[in-house]
Amino acid sequence: MSEKVRFGVIGCGVAAWMGHLPWIWSHPGAELVAVCDTDMARARGAQERYNARIATTDHHELLAREDIDAVCICTPPGSHAPLTIEAFEHDKHVLLEKPMGRSLDECRTMIAAAQRSGKFLMMGHEKRFNLAFERVRQIIAQGTIGEVFYLVVHWGASVKLAPERMIPAGYRENYEWRWKDPNVGGGILQDHLPHYVDLWRWWVGAEVESVYAEVQNITRDYLNRPDIGLWEDFGTVMMRFGNGAVGVFNTGTVGRGLSPILHIGSQVGEWSEFGYVFGTRGQITFDMPPWDSPENGRIMVWSLDDDAGRGWYQVEMPDPRRSPGGPLSPATNENYMFYRQIDHFVRAIQSGTPPGVSGDDGVATLAVVDAVYESQRGGQRVNVQGPSP
Repeated sequence: MSEKVRFGVIGCGVAAWMGHLPWIWSHPGAELVAVCDTDMARARGAQERYNARIATTDHHELLAREDIDAVCICTPPGSHAPLTIEAFEHDKHVLLEKPMGRSLDECRTMIAAAQRSGKFLMMGHEKRFNLAFERVRQIIAQGTIGEVFYLVVHWGASVKLAPERMIPAGYRENYEWRWKDPNVGGGILQDHLPHYVDLWRWWVGAEVESVYAEVQNITRDYLNRPDIGLWEDFGTVMMRFGNGAVGVFNTGTVGRGLSPILHIGSQVGEWSEFGYVFGTRGQITFDMPPWDSPENGRIMVWSLDDDAGRGWYQVEMPDPRRSPGGPLSPATNENYMFYRQIDHFVRAIQSGTPPGVSGDDGVATLAVVDAVYESQRGGQRVNVQGPSP
């Protein structure tokens, strides 16, 4: 392998523009060799913006190239398994967007392909590389709030209430394929839930054992918009972890709260993402900017073990960069979670050390998503199939 990790990117939609292309392009240990998309105009746009040598609509051509060491797969979930397996057959390392696949069997087939090839499969659970969330984990590990017994998050937008007015510039195609494509396999829960299942497993050091879910399709059933209401757009999931902790996950595209620290939630197309962690000796609240913002989240802590009478206090974080972003011009920031994710992947390949987010983590998150949809169908609590076969 050359001194730099040589990359190909398959899929040049918003996920690639926000999470992969800029950070490969700007990383001193990486080189962008080729980009691929079913739309040549989109592939050419990525090639020109990020100086890739090759643009193609043929993923077979990209994967067969000997001058590529690793690929980022940023395509819809239905294509993840065949693309990933073919990548390993060509001895490429893979950074795969979530959800890992459409079924646990698909995911396990991908893991087996990685094992046969001896190459790395890393899941794109970028929240682990968010500085604020990393700091929350450190606070929990230090015992500042005691033993964690409850976690809750609200992560919502109101964009589907009036999509013609509220989809922000540059995001329409990214939103609408998820709303309309029958091959996606699920809606907002399939899209968002893996992030927090992975994050909370990481924070509490335990697997989800059971779930109960209430799932709604507001667009179809209340707003009479079946054209964009193929999949669910609002849901609340209660999870019980193996250590007894309970997590409550709420997400949707038809309603958002006003965030408690940053007071985000008033702008067109904007997301609110905030939550709490309760422990036996204190609490944490976190408040996050939208995913395309390079700013750091904010954390506040209250602990019985801090100075008497201190009350809630804000945790110091590095100064954020308040630069304009967006899908076509994300602001370069070495602290941004997507840059840190690419950096982790590059260093793993260069050092031969397995990445910290594996295919097993992808299986564990998808097992919870599957259980959520089973709970929806049966209207009851469902035990989660473990990450191992």
